[in-house]
Amino acid sequence: MYNRSIRYRLYPMTLDKANLLKQCLGATRYVWNYFLAENQRMMEAYRADPSNSRPNTTFFSLGKEFTQLRRTKDWLGALPFAPIRYVLKYQADAWQQCFRSGKGFPKFKSRWYDTDSVTFPAGSFKLNDRSLHLAKIGQVVISGNNPYANSEPVSVVIREECRKFYATVCHGVKHVDHNQNSEVLGIDRNVGQFATSEGEIRYLPDLSKLESRRRRYQRMMARRRRPNRKKEIKPSHRYLKAKQLAAKTSRKIAHIRNDWQHQESRRIADHFQFVVIESLNTQGMTRSAKGTIEQPGKQVRAKSGLNRSILATGWSSFKLKLAYKAELIEVEPKHTSQKCHLCGHIEKENRKTRTKFECVRCGYSGNADINAALNILALGQSTVLQDYFLRIYAILNNFGRFCRGGSAPRPPKYGTFAQIR
Repeated sequence: MYNRSIRYRLYPMTLDKANLLKQCLGATRYVWNYFLAENQRMMEAYRADPSNSRPNTTFFSLGKEFTQLRRTKDWLGALPFAPIRYVLKYQADAWQQCFRSGKGFPKFKSRWYDTDSVTFPAGSFKLNDRSLHLAKIGQVVISGNNPYANSEPVSVVIREECRKFYATVCHGVKHVDHNQNSEVLGIDRNVGQFATSEGEIRYLPDLSKLESRRRRYQRMMARRRRPNRKKEIKPSHRYLKAKQLAAKTSRKIAHIRNDWQHQESRRIADHFQFVVIESLNTQGMTRSAKGTIEQPGKQVRAKSGLNRSILATGWSSFKLKLAYKAELIEVEPKHTSQKCHLCGHIEKENRKTRTKFECVRCGYSGNADINAALNILALGQSTVLQDYFLRIYAILNNFGRFCRGGSAPRPPKYGTFAQIR
């Protein structure tokens, strides 16, 4: 079973339905903060005296307490039960993650800095062709295409972005069809573009004007009264107006980038079965270069600009789109930009400039990004070929075990001969 999500735009036909959606979003934030504060208070009391009751951190216990809270709050009773309670499942998962990994306690949700969402589980909604029926809210008109009309919707997540409502519907898909032509493509992801082993360089649309507009709105926000939780200062209306303009511009930038990634990934998946990319540590590559007081960083402003460019390109989101549209293979990025794809010579001097590659051994000259994509393709082809022989070896090995009366293990997708033995 695969999960596939489709995003729709919601159009509440009446003001009452829009207000109900906003109340549901605010109620999830209230319920999250209420039970988080209660659990923190109980945890401090339990640490001080173990004879006190332990905090309730499971979804079952939190759900029982929510039922009691709902009886005391009339405005909660007017809202749908299952979607508001479902936020406690996220909090229970956050507590379990905290206890297992020790990454810190769950955090409170802010009205000004966090984006609220409400999840309608199965049974509390009904999806039609052009409408979405939500419990205690009614019929809401939607716009968007549904390529998984034959599958069963699992959940619906409602969000409000720049005074517009969006619904993300998760479908449970049993089978996903991929291209089966056995073609392999190597991709080298770069800042603002990616190069393919076919000799193409695909550029991200120019977003400089929108980014400069967003920076102007952010400077407007900096000059106006912003909220301060400790001093209990509320933001001014002019601050909220500038924030809305900045958020609207950011949303437009995200939509352009997301559309470009979908178009390019679909074009690639229609012609190639396997896509090979580098296994990049984006989080490590975009780490701050400020350093410490004892060891201050170098070229901090240049590194900050590079980090912004990498994050604006959206390497990880492009990788996710390729992963569910084609069969993705990740290879090690070591020496892919310094290795000549013709003779295999690895030398730092091969990379003359950012875009020019000239091998010092064989004299090959070409685009550096396309040369890196060809090296990535060669690594991916060797991985696919190794997997093919591993499967043949596993089948023969399993057949021999079956003839000897033993059980046959399932062959791995990738691995080594030693792992199969």
